Amino acid sequence: MKMVQKTTIVEYPNVPSILALVGGALIVLVDVFLLAIAIVVLPHLNYANFTSPRGYTGSPGSLASGFVSAIAIFGLICGIIVLLSSVMLRFMPAQRQTWGILTLVFSILSFFGSGGFIVGAVLGIIGGVLILRWKPTPPPATTTSQ
Repeated sequence: MKMVQKTTIVEYPNVPSILALVGGALIVLVDVFLLAIAIVVLPHLNYANFTSPRGYTGSPGSLASGFVSAIAIFGLICGIIVLLSSVMLRFMPAQRQTWGILTLVFSILSFFGSGGFIVGAVLGIIGGVLILRWKPTPPPATTTSQ
C-alpha cells in the first residue's frame, strides 16, 4: 500500500506584499536614521540665533531634538506596522483585506513621520492598493462525464 500525501499550495499576493515590505523597510530605516540624528546631533548644535518660544526655559537643542524625535518615533511605529502587515499577509492570505487596509492606512500616515524619503510611503500605498485589489484564482471546475 502506497501512501500519497496531498499538498496544497496557498496562494498569496506576491508582488503587492513585496512592495509593501520594501516600503515598510524604507520607512523604518529612514526613521531610525532620523531618530539617531535627533538624539546624537541636534542637542549639540549651536543655537545662538534661535529664540525659544515664550515661557520655554530649556535649551533650544532639546526642543529641536524632542520635536524631531517625536516625528521619527511616529514614523517608526507606522513603518513597523506596514512591515508586519506585509509579513502577516504571507502567513495569512485569507485575511488580505485586513492587512491591505493596515498597509494602506499606515503608509499614508507615515507621511507625517518622514515617509521613508517619500519613496517608502509611495511603495507602501501602491502595495496596499494592490493587496486590496488582489483576488485569488478560483479553483478549476471539475466536470464529470457519464
